Order: sequence, then structure tokens, then C-alpha cells
Amino acid sequence: MFLLYGVHHPREQDEERLIRAMHDFGEVVKKQPGVVLVDTLKNSIDGTLISLAVWESKDAFQASWPGLAKKTPPQQWEVKPREASTPESV
Repeated sequence: MFLLYGVHHPREQDEERLIRAMHDFGEVVKKQPGVVLVDTLKNSIDGTLISLAVWESKDAFQASWPGLAKKTPPQQWEVKPREASTPESV
């Protein structure tokens, strides 16, 4: 398994727009070979949004990500740069 997650810090006035864009992007991600799970979550404590995608393997992720990276939601709707991580199974 290979995980990609992002922590997003939406501007209050743009939160719904960012959520819609994340959902739209998630639908594109779901169509990629090797994708197991895609979801968008909200942290009720601090209001951050979490994007989550799980691939069958790092190879599957690497094969699809170059094309997907160009389609990520714009960062202009966030108060600071999003944080992304790709932890691997141990």
C-alpha cells in the first residue's frame, strides 16, 4: 500500500469552494489504475481539510501522479501552503 495525504488550511470564505474542488479532484484520482481509496475529511478541532488517497503500490502512484499533479485544487483558497506526505507501510 502507498498513501498520499494532504493537510489543507482553507480560507473561511473559500472553504466550500475548496471542498468541492477536492471532491472533483478525488473523482479524477479514483479513475487511476491501482487506486484503492480516496476521501476528503475535515478536522472538527482546527478546521483543516485532509485529502487522502491510497494506491496499491508506490509504482502505481508514481505512474499516475505526474498527470494528476497538474490538476490539484488551487492553493489560492488556502491561508498557508498545504502540507503533503507519502508515508509507506513498514
